[in-house]
Amino acid sequence: MIECLIVAVLTQTPDEAAAIDEAASPTIVDVNPGVWLTRVRGNTTFGGAALKLDEVMGVDDLNAAFRGEMTIRNDDWAVKIKGVTLSTSGRAEVSGGSWGGRTITAGDATSFDMTWLQLEGHWRAWTPMGDGRFETNEAMDLSFGPHIAASYIDLEESLTSGGVPVRASGAWWSVLAGLQMNMAADLRQLVPWLHQLRVGISGQAGTTVGQGSFAWSVEGGLTLMVTPNVGAIVGYRLMEFNELKSGDWEVSPRFPGLFIGANVSF
Repeated sequence: MIECLIVAVLTQTPDEAAAIDEAASPTIVDVNPGVWLTRVRGNTTFGGAALKLDEVMGVDDLNAAFRGEMTIRNDDWAVKIKGVTLSTSGRAEVSGGSWGGRTITAGDATSFDMTWLQLEGHWRAWTPMGDGRFETNEAMDLSFGPHIAASYIDLEESLTSGGVPVRASGAWWSVLAGLQMNMAADLRQLVPWLHQLRVGISGQAGTTVGQGSFAWSVEGGLTLMVTPNVGAIVGYRLMEFNELKSGDWEVSPRFPGLFIGANVSF
């Protein structure tokens, strides 16, 4: 019996070996909950001249917003789901100008809320080093590929001047395309109590559906895996949307900041 198994392995054709390797490629889910340390930047207009969200409207606090990211991957393909919710408030920092028909006075209460979701489809098109699969035992993996994305963002902004609140809100869809690079290095030979270091960088750009305005984002980060299934992430996230319009309200927000989270794989 043992001799038969040995003969079967030694006489295996390349196609058979590839089929076995593909069949052995599991579906992996990476869940990345974390905190996004971001500030609201950009411009807002509501029936007047453009105003700075941070310097004029005063919504410039550092926000610890919950951000979740999940990747479902199998062989050369992956689906990513990302989301964040943010709510911040402040005080107008200067007097003058108008927003929503109200004259702004320094100290007026302001607020800005954001909810964002994105669905991405990734293809690992080129793997110059390793096999591109984090769960295998390659010393080094390096891969590149394109992706497409659909993004949804819901925004609400308010100003309370003279005791009278004024609000504006809207929701928009965007379609984007971009490129990503992923790298993984086996650390076990260097540091026995660490498993793997992962590096990911991606960028994308696109347009808002029905408006033709420009949207783009970049992100990058390091993931240090302590075990094959648990690790820590530190990285950077930047999103920008230009000339989002809802009635007389036009807003061009930007959200930069550090992302700190965990990685759980199963």
